[in-house]
Amino acid sequence: MAVRALLRSLFSPAEPRGYLRLALGYYLLATSLGLLLRLAFVSPLLAWLPFGNALHAHSHTLYFGWVGLALFALAFERLGAPGAPLARADRAALTLIHLVSLATFVAFLHSGYGRPGVIVSASSLFVWLYAAARLALRLRGRTGVAYGFLRGALAYLVLAMLGAVGRVVLLAAHVKDAHLGQLAVFAFLHCFAGFFVLGLMGLLVLHAAELGVRFEEAPLRRLLRWKVLLAWLTFPLGVPGGSSGALGWAARAAALALAYPGFLWVRTLWRASRSTQGSLRGLLRWVALWALLEGGMEAAGALGLSEWATRLHHPAILYLHVLLLGVVTGGLLLPLLLQLGRRPGALHLHHAGLALMAAGLALTGAGMQGLLGFGTQLLRAGLVLAAAGGAGVVLAGFALALPWARGRAVAVSPPEGQEPPSPRAEFA
Repeated sequence: MAVRALLRSLFSPAEPRGYLRLALGYYLLATSLGLLLRLAFVSPLLAWLPFGNALHAHSHTLYFGWVGLALFALAFERLGAPGAPLARADRAALTLIHLVSLATFVAFLHSGYGRPGVIVSASSLFVWLYAAARLALRLRGRTGVAYGFLRGALAYLVLAMLGAVGRVVLLAAHVKDAHLGQLAVFAFLHCFAGFFVLGLMGLLVLHAAELGVRFEEAPLRRLLRWKVLLAWLTFPLGVPGGSSGALGWAARAAALALAYPGFLWVRTLWRASRSTQGSLRGLLRWVALWALLEGGMEAAGALGLSEWATRLHHPAILYLHVLLLGVVTGGLLLPLLLQLGRRPGALHLHHAGLALMAAGLALTGAGMQGLLGFGTQLLRAGLVLAAAGGAGVVLAGFALALPWARGRAVAVSPPEGQEPPSPRAEFA
């Protein structure tokens, strides 16, 4: 019976918090592997690491096991009956996401985009669509800007699936144009990232009262309309040659127009930080600063730098880290830690480590281009700095996950006109 209970807690928890702990475990797994990849650049002791396979396992685990599972678990928890166990169908959706994430990590670490990885990736499409259908049912009849963000997130998840199907169709039809294949792959990745960002926005608004945060609703509504309508158009900028031609010019125009909702999001986060105090104020401002950097990089890509970034790789890698670890992870960990009753103070270490990593990636790119007249020395310094920053991110993750991160329950101040929340964690 004890073994059966342990297996159930590991593979199909009854409570949302069980899935949140699993998501946090995937986060630690992905970031720890990412640190090994960073260290492999500076240490010959890691020459045994299958770099390409490990890179795919790292990125897919961050996408699926960490952010995807956490978003759905937080959404199902918030949209279900207060204090009640998960509905069986919702629990099945989360369990399938968990299992396919585990299978993806193993398959990609073993053989990269070999047959096992392709089979797991193809099967995961059905899992995500099932989870999206369950969440759509939960959202039925609900009104408000937070639910609008979640519906927009689901729309982008469906668009991502269409990109993946497009890639399969191209392979089945034996289309030789590599550029079309790259566009299909990046359409999938880009729209999946749109699912992350929109889902994060919705969850932060849904958890605002418990966090003690006041979000301005009017700019969020404008942000939602612009983001949903335009963000999908920018996917060609993520591939070499994608900024040229009619599709490229449409993508560049959309990316420039997205500077407006980007500004609204940064301003909303910054103003929201003024309504709170203690650790949360600084943590919201960190997310705002990462969102500002993300928006600036996207605008630079629209102005013609996307081609340079995709061919050099390091600017693109820097952008992905800012988006996934800065904006999405930095924001998503706030409601997640709240639900788990964990103190968020170590998140400052996370952001500081990411800032160090970002500086290292920037120096690495400069060294590869021979900028500032240093070349190899700059490259080496950047690689070491990025590895040191990665170590900070991993240490922060373990500090948040281990038992001593548990906080005592204290009251937080809800926005005016709302009932006081049931306090769960110390955020002051």
